[in-house]
Amino acid sequence: MASHARWSIKNQNLIRGGKKMKKWRCSVCGYIHIGNEPPEKCPNCGSPKEKFVEVAQDFEQVFMNNAQKITYGTDVEINPFFGDYKSISPFIYNLPVGKRVALHKHPKNDELFYILKGKIKFRVGKKEMVAVAGDLVEGKMDIPHTFENIGDEHAAFLSVKGPKPVETVMLE
Repeated sequence: MASHARWSIKNQNLIRGGKKMKKWRCSVCGYIHIGNEPPEKCPNCGSPKEKFVEVAQDFEQVFMNNAQKITYGTDVEINPFFGDYKSISPFIYNLPVGKRVALHKHPKNDELFYILKGKIKFRVGKKEMVAVAGDLVEGKMDIPHTFENIGDEHAAFLSVKGPKPVETVMLE
């Protein structure tokens, strides 16, 4: 799907260019595809088109399996999930081996990082630490931080920021 496409959600229906689109879920990894047809193969796990099932329009997702938002591309990916919250912003960050997110801060937002997989070096303020699956890292409001995948496999973590709106100031 082109990154310049504009989407809107109306009454739980996905609308693109005035046309209603379907939601498809890979039954192997949970990847969600939006379009009239499922993709020829899952971009996440490589499963064929036949492994996709259509998601009911009235389905409200309250559970997500571990692999559903983890991707294995070559660029850092930041994926929001579970719709719109009033006070928090949850994201899954996907970090390929060797990738780093530049030093930045959130002047009015705290952030928590829960490591799902991989080995990530964090710098929060003047402190450096290495976090692995199951570890939790705290990023306080207005404190500069950065992170890098220093492991030999793809890394992913859950980031929860709040309160909204989230403001990011890049420092390098």
